Amino acid sequence: MSTATKKARNSHQPTGQWIRRDKRLAIYLRDHFSCIYCLADLHDADPSGITLDHLVPVSDGGSNEADNLVTSCRHCNCSRQDIPVARFAGRAAMAHIRRNTRRSLRKYLALARDILAGKADRDSDLEAQ
Repeated sequence: MSTATKKARNSHQPTGQWIRRDKRLAIYLRDHFSCIYCLADLHDADPSGITLDHLVPVSDGGSNEADNLVTSCRHCNCSRQDIPVARFAGRAAMAHIRRNTRRSLRKYLALARDILAGKADRDSDLEAQ
């Protein structure tokens, strides 16, 4: 299902707009466009198949901060549902999550803004890092 056909959460929060576009892209870049759980390469995935997953759900006190958000394929995000991340993810995935969420988002935000403005080529910029 594409984000255009999803129902808005409420009139003040349209679907997909709970996070700025540049921050969403920066998190995808930080996580190398890979599902944090199954490690699937999402570079060529349909945009509706790439999601952000809250490690600690907002309903349980989690935030929309970068250290609480990870890139996930739609399948893993839907499969996890409300299962605690430590129970859902394996040992290797948990190490991957810790490593990725500790990275500063600053350089990824700058790159995301350049990409969205048409000033950067994502692949060549990531290879330079």
